[in-house]
Amino acid sequence: MERLALSRRAVKDLRRIGPGHELSRIREALETLGGDELPADVKALRGQSPWLRLRVGNYRILYRPLGEDESAGAPYLVARVIHRSELDRAVGTLA
Repeated sequence: MERLALSRRAVKDLRRIGPGHELSRIREALETLGGDELPADVKALRGQSPWLRLRVGNYRILYRPLGEDESAGAPYLVARVIHRSELDRAVGTLA
């Protein structure tokens, strides 16, 4: 996960999920996101450029590239890891 930076809020979100199967799946998705290839289930957040979301079961990882050129291996900032029911409220708080 050297290409990822987790915000304080994302770390808090991960702690709130607690141990278990869901957290394992999310950590695996974060490892994939930090790798060379992007996961297949990444979509842009409508009206919130440059924010992207990655779907992991009932959870969503909200992130954006930190650098100017995403294809040049720029690191990503993971802002939130939230349950899908909280998506609309969380998107409204993205800066």
